[in-house]
Amino acid sequence: MIAAKALLVSIPHTLKACRDPDDNDILEAAIHGRAKYLVTRDDDLKRDLDLMRFARMHSLRVVSVAQFLKRLSRQRNR
Repeated sequence: MIAAKALLVSIPHTLKACRDPDDNDILEAAIHGRAKYLVTRDDDLKRDLDLMRFARMHSLRVVSVAQFLKRLSRQRNR
């Protein structure tokens, strides 16, 4: 189901917004792919307020798995 909706994007590897350098690629891919949500269990991504503001500037919300599932459930019930 995810593969059917997936979009592969190339990134320039220039983003330096995260404490963990590996997270920069994840964030950059989400931004370049115009994702609405970055669903993660990584506390570095979920708890960094500056990073959250940066993501929102790109119309991206960083959410936990539980938060995302709750949002999906609400959308189904509408």
